[in-house]
Amino acid sequence: MGRTQRQRLRRAPQPTTETSNSLHVLYGQLHALGWRNHSQLSALNFPQTGRGLCSKRLRFQAGDELIRLPASCLISIATLESDAQFKALFNTDLFDKDSRLSFQALVACYLMHQQHLNETTQGSPCSAYLDTLPGSYTTPYFCAMSELQCLPESVLERTVAQNRQIRNYHQLLKCLVGAQHCECCGQRYCEDIWTLEEYRRAYFAVNTRSVYLNAHQLQPPARSHFQALLNGSTNLALAPFLDLFNHSDSVQTTAELQLVPGSKSQDYVLTLDALSKPELRPYEQLFISYGALPNLKLLTEYGFYLERNAHDYFEFTLLDIEQLIAHNKQLAEQSYHRNIFKFIREHNLMDQMFVHIQDGCSHNLRVVLHLIFKQQAHFPNVLNQIAFGDVDQFDDIQPELSYLLAHKIKEYRGFVAALEQLPQLTESGTVAHGYLLECLRYLRDFEAAHCEANS
Repeated sequence: MGRTQRQRLRRAPQPTTETSNSLHVLYGQLHALGWRNHSQLSALNFPQTGRGLCSKRLRFQAGDELIRLPASCLISIATLESDAQFKALFNTDLFDKDSRLSFQALVACYLMHQQHLNETTQGSPCSAYLDTLPGSYTTPYFCAMSELQCLPESVLERTVAQNRQIRNYHQLLKCLVGAQHCECCGQRYCEDIWTLEEYRRAYFAVNTRSVYLNAHQLQPPARSHFQALLNGSTNLALAPFLDLFNHSDSVQTTAELQLVPGSKSQDYVLTLDALSKPELRPYEQLFISYGALPNLKLLTEYGFYLERNAHDYFEFTLLDIEQLIAHNKQLAEQSYHRNIFKFIREHNLMDQMFVHIQDGCSHNLRVVLHLIFKQQAHFPNVLNQIAFGDVDQFDDIQPELSYLLAHKIKEYRGFVAALEQLPQLTESGTVAHGYLLECLRYLRDFEAAHCEANS
């Protein structure tokens, strides 16, 4: 599945050539900046992932370079600092230490600026790259309201947080740019050009396609214009063409800036460190790794999930346990002292409560289930001795863990059924539906491996 559009419903016998003219123009622009396609990469449409990269001629093994892209091809902090027209839009006198932007938020603004330049004057140096960006994104953020109402709290919390952050950044940009007008078209920037809708798309373009970059290794500008505006690091960049690589949990890759021998210029080098088979043949899709990310992270940040993701796990909250008690007649008849729940929250024991198919039940989940269901004591000093005492005592929570899994499986079946009752799903809703089915498979597999054998 690709970064923004994992097209699982389509099946084709083999990949087809990507014929987008914008990619050919991009090849030319990157070549003019010094890129040489040594690994002979080509963009193809693959059956399961959509657009991705392969080599039509070369084979790849662990240790091989996937791509070497000149740093001048990247859209990084150096790019923004060298763009006098973009910097002129931001009056440093308006910068406020209590109202700062993330670098991601600023790069999203830069994309909108370049897009407008391209539309009004055809003078954007990023024109070819802009044309290769997706027209839509499939994170839950772009689900219809009716679809959001069918999603679990774990997904909604992240989506609401994203919405709040994007709105806050957009409002801050409006304050910084004020009533400035574009010299080309006369429109106001934050009212007419940099609309909230456009900013959302630009924000997720950066969110889904940026790469990690150690900005300290770049040639620093003599004086930073944006330093006082930014909150956090500037260690990300947009990497034209390189960002067509899709993610897989079966490979390991590293990326670093390397000084070009005999030169002061730098290359951004992506290396294949490990893969699940001896080699990749011509026309096989080449993948990179975004990190050891679970499906919830992949869904909410990138808009896809992986079937049988090796890095996946299923996380529970204290609210899940409280709802279990309310809906399970046998558990609801028991009494639970409020001090136990207070102790759990004060010591952050509700963090890292998850199940993992290979590793079983996490330590914190075992502790919490033991404290709630197996202990009559409710004094803090006694609870402290129990919670941080002998770990073997937490092996007695099997029935309650089974109840919790059954409760969650029933809940997720309800989410799936609710989505399926809608007359039509958006692309984001379709991806979310597939994610929920994968969660159900994961929970059932864990139940079969760790609960049914012990029942």
